[in-house]
Amino acid sequence: MIATRKIVQDALKIDEMVFAFECICPDDNKNPEDYTDTELVNEAEYRLFTYYESGHINNDDMRLGDDPISRKQAQTDIRKLKSFIKKYKTEDGYYSSWLKQVGQSVK
Repeated sequence: MIATRKIVQDALKIDEMVFAFECICPDDNKNPEDYTDTELVNEAEYRLFTYYESGHINNDDMRLGDDPISRKQAQTDIRKLKSFIKKYKTEDGYYSSWLKQVGQSVK
């Protein structure tokens, strides 16, 4: 897939966002280019939240992963998601109400 918008190009550089697109695009009958910037940032926020959600496989990979490759990939995705959100988020500096609950911010 060739993305024309910079935000989509950046999202496609994040493995977790590529996985998200593989899941949501068919359900929504859309391509990544069809989502608004706000929708892309919201999806990135949700994906980041899953790394802090107890019981989610992303949280398990980050915290309990026996596989060092999975743990390193989780850390890489977290860093890239935070960077993406910081770059494209236009509101109050906090990700969303989900991450406010766990005290995570861009700062």
